[in-house]
Amino acid sequence: MLGRIRRKLREERGFTLIELIMVIVILAILLALALPSYLSTRRKAYYAEAAEKLQEWATAQWLYYVEKNQFAGTAAVSLPEDTNNWDFQGGDCSNPGPCVASAVGQGPVDGATITYTIQSNGSRVINSSGF
Repeated sequence: MLGRIRRKLREERGFTLIELIMVIVILAILLALALPSYLSTRRKAYYAEAAEKLQEWATAQWLYYVEKNQFAGTAAVSLPEDTNNWDFQGGDCSNPGPCVASAVGQGPVDGATITYTIQSNGSRVINSSGF
């Protein structure tokens, strides 16, 4: 009877320490490969959020320009509302010259800036830094 119990215990072995360490190493390697891609995708999403809002603002400014032959001040065409990630600044285009608005990063994109410029000939330039 005791011999049968000992045989049964020998047959029901668990994982060894080496096997567990190998699994942890493999998971760490997979994480190291996937993490940069994930972080890059997050940065692109933050950039797209601000660029989309600035594009909407620029389109509204250009429509105002086509109708009135001048760019609008912030009273007529307001900047997008600030989000958790971006603080929108500028956008008062009632003065002659290029019309400029910018998004300044905060939170996870602190230090990043996106600047949108509309020239009087209608060309648009978007610049970014800090990504």
